[in-house]
Amino acid sequence: MNSLRVCTLLTLSACLRSNAAKTSSHQSYKPTGYTQDPVCIRNNCVNPLVPALEEFGSNVLEDYEAKSWNCLEGHEQDGSARMLMRGNLSRHAGFCERAISSYSFAVPQDADGHERVIRAQMQRAVSSYVAHLRAIGRDFWEYQEPWKEDACIQAIWKVACYTHFPRCNEKDQAKYLRPCASACQGYLEACQVNCCDDGTKCVFTHHKKMSDGSSLVEKGYDHHTGPSPFCTG
Repeated sequence: MNSLRVCTLLTLSACLRSNAAKTSSHQSYKPTGYTQDPVCIRNNCVNPLVPALEEFGSNVLEDYEAKSWNCLEGHEQDGSARMLMRGNLSRHAGFCERAISSYSFAVPQDADGHERVIRAQMQRAVSSYVAHLRAIGRDFWEYQEPWKEDACIQAIWKVACYTHFPRCNEKDQAKYLRPCASACQGYLEACQVNCCDDGTKCVFTHHKKMSDGSSLVEKGYDHHTGPSPFCTG
């Protein structure tokens, strides 16, 4: 069996065991400005607020936007041939195969070859999925097939895969396409996320103060509604 399919149905447990060692317990997300309204009940308000938004304190969307990407769509002119090529490529994505099979995706430019990069991206998506399940108090061993689960689990899985497997950018294939705000909003609604303030926004611009005194601008999800050629999801 192709070694690339490390996170397929038969081997997802092994992959999750590998990634479990990389995740740690997450504390509740506690930005300033929370309401003291005793009627409000916080729910699934964790850090990061949305799956795959941050890794090790760094904004994944900003990091990916700084990279150059390769669009894996093939050069077939016939529509059915392009669909076949897309299906073949998405199968290498294993865990994310069902989430990304409807669009041509891109991977970071790398000298190691497309298949190894696809595997690396899949493993990052699995790590994001596992970490977020743990953050909201779910046992990821019970959710090894997220495509069969409830809307909340599916939303976590999809956002993780959309983040690490962006849609091909038709305008500039070397540039990253962020997940659509609708995918983010779909997660917030499906998992009934409530932080008792107005901070649960998908489209945002944050000014982050750095240790050296400089300011870093971080942006959220693309404002378009998917499916769209301007965003992923």
